[in-house]
Amino acid sequence: MKILAIETSGKVASAALLEDLKVISEIVLNTKLVHSVMLIDLIDQVLKNASSKIEDVDLFAVSIGPGSFTGLRIGVSTIKGFCYATSKPCVGVDTLKALCYNFWACSDFLMPILDAKSQKVFTGIFRFEEGKLKTYHPTSILDIEEAKELAKKYDPVLLGEGLDIYDFSEFKISPKFLQYQKASNVGILAFELAQEGKICSHFDLIPVYLKKSYAERDQDT
Repeated sequence: MKILAIETSGKVASAALLEDLKVISEIVLNTKLVHSVMLIDLIDQVLKNASSKIEDVDLFAVSIGPGSFTGLRIGVSTIKGFCYATSKPCVGVDTLKALCYNFWACSDFLMPILDAKSQKVFTGIFRFEEGKLKTYHPTSILDIEEAKELAKKYDPVLLGEGLDIYDFSEFKISPKFLQYQKASNVGILAFELAQEGKICSHFDLIPVYLKKSYAERDQDT
């Protein structure tokens, strides 16, 4: 099964082509360019590097959140377009769970930290057990102090780009090169979900925001 996966939920833009669990081609960019500018070129290059075409893809995968509102919309809209054009299915994966695959088979608890603005973070507690990622605290939005209390309870390894913004130095911090999202993780998790029959059409693919956008909050005031 060929899987095209993209990750646009944060600062990193990434695309990858996988054959089942084997990564064939991947590009990860952590630049200041916006995802809308680079994403299609990124996907095109990933396919070219693997001598493949979009028609060769059997399953499309995307990180659906939580994360940047704009980034999630770009990623989900792009995958919806590919699914519509090729009549192929897709899988949406939890951003935090995909991030944990940087530490596949690690025995420690894992705690992703992504910036949710206003002194809040997207986080959860996960751990790999017998090769499967188990959830101990579901993906949620917490203020900084709540997140630190959660970390004290589980003594996890922390990872995620939120660590660039908020001070969690009192806890175990992952190496810098393992802190960021990447598309190959999205593809690996998508393959596992597909094996469980958890695929969908582009009609059912929606982002998971966990909080209202600034525009939506303005409408409520």
